[in-house]
Amino acid sequence: MMNKHKENGFRSLLMTFAVFAMSLVSISAMAEPISVVGKVVDANGEPLVGASVVEAGTSNGTITDLDGAFVLSVEPNVTLVVSYVGYKDQEVRAHKDMVVMLREDTQVLDEVVAIGYGTQKKANLTGAVTTVDVSKTLESKTESDVAKALQGAVPGLTITNASGDLDADPTVVIRGIGTLSNSGTSTPLYIVDGVPMENLGYLNSNDIESISVLKDASATSIYGTRAAFGVVLVTTKTAKTQDKVSVTYNNNFAWSRATALPDYPDVLTQAQALTDANTRAGLASELFGMYLNSDDFISKAAAWQEWASTQGWKNNKSPYRKMEYGLDWDEKGFYADWDVAGIIFNNATPSQQHNLSVSGNSGKTNYYMSLGYNHQQGLMNFNPDKMDKFNATVNLSTKVNKWLEVGARFNMQHRIYTYPYVRGQGSYQYVWRWGSFFGPYGYFEDAEGYQYDGRNMIGFRKAAAGPDGDGSNDTYRKRMNMRAGGFIKLNLAKGLTFNGDYTFTYRAGRYRGVGYDEDLVNTWSPVKEDFEHGAINTSTFVETENTHYYIHVANMYLNYNGSWGGHNLNVMVGANLDKSEYEYLYYERHGILDANMPELILLTEDYAYDHAHSRSGSAGIFGRINYDYKGIYLIELSGRYDGSSKFPSHTQWAFFPSGSLGYRISEEAYFADAKQYVSNLKVRASYGAIGNQEIGSNMFIKTMGKTTNGVSWLGTGSLKYDYFGTPKMVDPTLTWETIATANVGIDLGFFNNDLNVNFDWYQRTTTGMLAPGKELPTVVGTGAAYENAGSLRTRGWELNVDWRHTFREAGDLTVHANFNLADYKATITEWDSNDFTNTKYTGKEYGEIWGFQTERYFTWDDFVTDAEGNITGYAEGIADQTGLEKDKAFTYGPGDIKFVDQNGDGKIDWGKGTKDDHGDLVKIGNETPRWQYSFRLGADWKGFDIDLFFQGVGKRDMWSPSAFVMPLTRGADAIYAWQTDYVTEEDYANHVINQDAAYPRMFPGNAGQGVAGSSILGTGKNNFYPQDKYLINMAYLRLKNLTVGYTLPQHLTRKATIEKVRIYASFNNLADLVNHTAQYGFDPEVSTGRGTGSFGNGTYGRVEPLMRSYSFGLQVTL
Repeated sequence: MMNKHKENGFRSLLMTFAVFAMSLVSISAMAEPISVVGKVVDANGEPLVGASVVEAGTSNGTITDLDGAFVLSVEPNVTLVVSYVGYKDQEVRAHKDMVVMLREDTQVLDEVVAIGYGTQKKANLTGAVTTVDVSKTLESKTESDVAKALQGAVPGLTITNASGDLDADPTVVIRGIGTLSNSGTSTPLYIVDGVPMENLGYLNSNDIESISVLKDASATSIYGTRAAFGVVLVTTKTAKTQDKVSVTYNNNFAWSRATALPDYPDVLTQAQALTDANTRAGLASELFGMYLNSDDFISKAAAWQEWASTQGWKNNKSPYRKMEYGLDWDEKGFYADWDVAGIIFNNATPSQQHNLSVSGNSGKTNYYMSLGYNHQQGLMNFNPDKMDKFNATVNLSTKVNKWLEVGARFNMQHRIYTYPYVRGQGSYQYVWRWGSFFGPYGYFEDAEGYQYDGRNMIGFRKAAAGPDGDGSNDTYRKRMNMRAGGFIKLNLAKGLTFNGDYTFTYRAGRYRGVGYDEDLVNTWSPVKEDFEHGAINTSTFVETENTHYYIHVANMYLNYNGSWGGHNLNVMVGANLDKSEYEYLYYERHGILDANMPELILLTEDYAYDHAHSRSGSAGIFGRINYDYKGIYLIELSGRYDGSSKFPSHTQWAFFPSGSLGYRISEEAYFADAKQYVSNLKVRASYGAIGNQEIGSNMFIKTMGKTTNGVSWLGTGSLKYDYFGTPKMVDPTLTWETIATANVGIDLGFFNNDLNVNFDWYQRTTTGMLAPGKELPTVVGTGAAYENAGSLRTRGWELNVDWRHTFREAGDLTVHANFNLADYKATITEWDSNDFTNTKYTGKEYGEIWGFQTERYFTWDDFVTDAEGNITGYAEGIADQTGLEKDKAFTYGPGDIKFVDQNGDGKIDWGKGTKDDHGDLVKIGNETPRWQYSFRLGADWKGFDIDLFFQGVGKRDMWSPSAFVMPLTRGADAIYAWQTDYVTEEDYANHVINQDAAYPRMFPGNAGQGVAGSSILGTGKNNFYPQDKYLINMAYLRLKNLTVGYTLPQHLTRKATIEKVRIYASFNNLADLVNHTAQYGFDPEVSTGRGTGSFGNGTYGRVEPLMRSYSFGLQVTL
């Protein structure tokens, strides 16, 4: 029995072993990896190159090749996660010969938004944050300055360009002016990769990954005192993990012309208008020895005009050419009618951009590197100004292990701006200062064939090029901005990370201006046939400027992110430190020894110098808590304890809190039935306070001003002694300005978020603004100390509507449209002043313009005359305007402006000139841009793309006695083509006053200050006191950009191992749909004038014109 039992047991053991062995074999066979071969394509069947294919829950993965194909070794039936940027992720079972189709997800790119020290789901935002569509706004555009390119892209972000100057930075504000301190400086903080930057012009637009604009205190307070007026947050490009190596090259070639230029009537018409003005003023009609009303001048100008009609020139105006004695000029004058705009300005000035970038990864290191070059040229034909920009960027990151990531960033821009130094008021003042006959804009030629220009802009610009005439010794301004830094990220525990970074920024600038001798014909005096030539300005000089900035910034913060039972919590605490140093040195010497070597050491005489040196620093401790329950109820709290060296020691630190709430109604269960139509509905509100440190330099220090060469009666030769002024007074109780912002918003999404609507209302209150105290007696020798005595309130709203939809039935036609509209109004709520109308006062709406209301032109019936027809006084019932007469030769009479007697007291005046007693003055307009809007329309279909961007301002007024707008405001020097419709002296003599005439009787010199002081009224006098009739309407709507492109099919380009090829054409400032200033010859975006010193009268608009550009380019990715 025992043996039998043992045998049976042995058999059982064998059977058990056999079954176990077979199981092992089976399991082993089942675990045998398989090689999955597949392909990833888009909805059109086009292969997706560089798509990620990863075994779920592991690091086992690969990327697709140029044909979208991949090979991956995995166990059978595992799940693969297939992803590609801009497409919805797909989870699929692994099998052989698989094809995975990914569909575009337009929401993916918008889901995560960059915020202060982190990112956040767009759906969970409770502050006022707007993201920029970088591809539509920056790519394929002629405009290389990032800030200028953002104009109109974001509601509430106002960007204005004072002129078309290549080297000028735009003015950028978020939600309008925020303070009246420091000349109203309300510039936002620019943060690039977590580090402040002076302006976005130092960036290459091709390096930008994303831009977020943070508007309210809850969004900006985390950055502290530097972010008082909003933040523009920029993230540059980096390589993504598992990206293939990608090489991208793009270029742009453009040709530009002015958007608007003035023009002149014919010479005889100009001469008549100048004669009318001089006659009325009791002056001889003379201009640099030319007697414009003489029979000789009139007959010769008429003869020239008749001759010109036979030459085939446009509008009978002469091009730049050799001048003929006896035809174009003689000792008594110049008679030719020159095509000033055509001679001076280039209608196709060239520019070009080139950008090359390489990105990818090597092992655990990701890299992005780029080089950029941009060349622009000014609009002038003669020795044009030029701008060259060189950019370099390197971004590196390495995943050392699961818990440590380190990286480095480097960015540099070097820009060189060269331009001719034109003495006096500059080229744009000289061009339009006199009539078209008095350039003269031709050249003289002597018996030996040598050519000489006159004393005009052409001659000065040529002379500024130096003795070789090649521009190698032009004036230049060089600026360099270099940033270098590193970062570290530690994954300390589940959900807990530490981030730290340090960045050093060095910014340098150098300017050199050279004033040469000119070899010109002095056309400001009679010129004989055997003309003389030589130096107009005998002093030669070199002036230099050097600036250096050294900036150190360090950030460190801990972040915890956890979830449990529908509760989601994110906590961040951190600190940052920054310090900066600035140094400036200016030196000027006269007497160039060798024109070929304009170096300071080779000049003979010291003339002037200046120097400045300052240091500053700030520090902050900050924290933020974000909480939500199931993504429905949202709370954010933040606070920052800020310190700044720009304040007195006892007030250097302050705490600024903020908070916001959000309620995502669309995520509630009761909203489920409506969600098929309203896919997103969120209401939000925020409130916060923040300090402002940018209130001006040394506002809390008793400084003394220094004047160089200032003591005229002490010293020897041209060198005079310097002197220091009286120390300024400082209030010891001065403290921070505080900006408190309340914001209420609603976000709506319709039809699966194809259509999105965002609306915000806000109120920003600035308290403790620095305002001048009570006036002190002049015997004190200094001004009153500033006090925290001003308050400003800004209220506004913003609307943004965005729609994007793909029509599958139309061959995947994708259409996009966007519209945004914003408006705000700022009111001074507290200001201790004398309440004069043209100053700051309590209750003033910022930007308001005071002036008279124009009724009509005076007629002869408005006056009493004697038997000889001489005016002896005003008729009964006609308000007396005698009190406005300032110039001795000017008295109001028939054909002059008659103002409305607002208070019915029988005289036109301004009362006491205060807000409560302003006589006949009224508010005639406001300089603040109102109703700023833009809209974008575009489509993509089968490789073709088109994008139209319109931008405009609904209402903006400007008062300036510009010679372009009002005739002869500087003097009897020039009138323009639109100024010929006026009440003439003949009309006056015949007692015929045409009320429909555009202008009153001519009188020279109307741009100065009238009888009322500058604290009561702006500039302008005689017939051109500030008034509603000649208020400049700056509203406009323009087609800001039109871009069309075509991307070649990938099945063709990949045969040449090229991933993408796109050709495009782009047109900037293409057309104006609404433009009220074109009639005056300048652009509605212009807001300044050259020569605002001694010749400042009437020069508004005499600046570098804005450009209308036509360009094409190529984008290639390997």
